[in-house]
Amino acid sequence: MNEYTANYFLTAGECSPEGTIPVTLLANRIIETATLHANMLGVGYERLLEDGTAWVLSRLSIEMHEWPEVNRPYSLTTWVEGYNRHFSERDFEIRDPEGRVLGYARSVWMTINIRTRQGGQLNGLEKLGEVVSDRPCPIGKCPKLTAVDVARAKSGFYTFRYTDCDFNRHVNTVRYMELLLNQWDLDFHDSHRLRRFDIAFMRESYFGEEVKVLVDADAQTADAYRCEIDGQDGPCVRASITYNRIN
Repeated sequence: MNEYTANYFLTAGECSPEGTIPVTLLANRIIETATLHANMLGVGYERLLEDGTAWVLSRLSIEMHEWPEVNRPYSLTTWVEGYNRHFSERDFEIRDPEGRVLGYARSVWMTINIRTRQGGQLNGLEKLGEVVSDRPCPIGKCPKLTAVDVARAKSGFYTFRYTDCDFNRHVNTVRYMELLLNQWDLDFHDSHRLRRFDIAFMRESYFGEEVKVLVDADAQTADAYRCEIDGQDGPCVRASITYNRIN
């Protein structure tokens, strides 16, 4: 019960132009695996619905040294690292079919009141405390993501549409990630491989909202970028993306 493993297979229709799993699909698999484990523990969607709450992803960090390849199986193993009244920390390990570790992910989850859309406390979910694991996760936690310098950043605008929204009728987690990744062209992605993606979700966005997308090269780290998506009520997400140059 302390760990849960989900097995997947990467089809051609799911993969990136480079023939590997996109980080956005991996993020979806992370959310799915976390959901399956939470359901198994009795702290999933149905349980939280009794209290009028739902899980929301607050922070996500993915760090990979290799990526699952097209037409190949891969697996995600998850465990709970920490739990308190306000949030739960959950880690992930990604492996290929030979059992080699390809990378890790860290996530922070909170609950939100479905009616008021305000954050809540993890009351009645003490089961999580019983399954906290002492298994370490070797990658660093999501760093503090500060505001992007608007004067230096490359910027563009985008209006969220129907396909950007999910069951909760707000903009889906991976749509923010896709929007950031689309700030670079195909040539850039051919010559760089994503190594680490950190993202913090700060507030909800909805259909029809116009946002400003900001990307600024990190002066301290080569091939690293600080990103932000700003809406009419302030920043929606902040992110840090680091690449390895391959050409």
